Amino acid sequence: MKKRLKWFNKYFKNGTGEFDPQFQVYRDEAHELVFKRAYELLSITEADVAEENAIVLMSPEQLDVKSKVRFKVALLDDDDAELIYDQAILTVLMFGEESLFYYQANVDYRYGLVTNDLVGELNYLDIMNVQTSFEYDDLHEPLFEIINVELWLYDGTIMPLTLRFRLFNGVMEELILSDKEKLVLNKLHNVIRSKKSLV
Repeated sequence: MKKRLKWFNKYFKNGTGEFDPQFQVYRDEAHELVFKRAYELLSITEADVAEENAIVLMSPEQLDVKSKVRFKVALLDDDDAELIYDQAILTVLMFGEESLFYYQANVDYRYGLVTNDLVGELNYLDIMNVQTSFEYDDLHEPLFEIINVELWLYDGTIMPLTLRFRLFNGVMEELILSDKEKLVLNKLHNVIRSKKSLV
């Protein structure tokens, strides 16, 4: 564990740098545990959600109160970079035949810790509205840009999802969704619309 913590301290010391494959190893280990726990707590198997692939959404969230979330802009190649964190909250969306299954947990990659698990199942027909918002954390000096999605249910409850939480690049431009963001919104809209059209 000491070796792992030492690696994280060194890797996240600088805010920008090359993507290190070792981080992917640590992330994959944690995400494997996330999926095992999700299936167990939801009482489902991969066959129950085989129609659509699961989508993992990640946002920074402090788990260790003594240690703030550390960010790094990891350079993948000349034109691409990924914003990564050492602590995050993960939301996993899994599309079943009649229901949207979701799992949420805090992950501390430094320790490989997964905790504060929360699961649920929403029948597609219970979803009244899918609301999407784009905003900056501060209008005058933005540091982050955020895309939130809210699933409004007929019983009055709202399920919030964070689709994007990333560093503002300094240019206010047209809102352009990433491929993953388009995938999430298209799946949500298409599945919900198709189920409602059958009623």
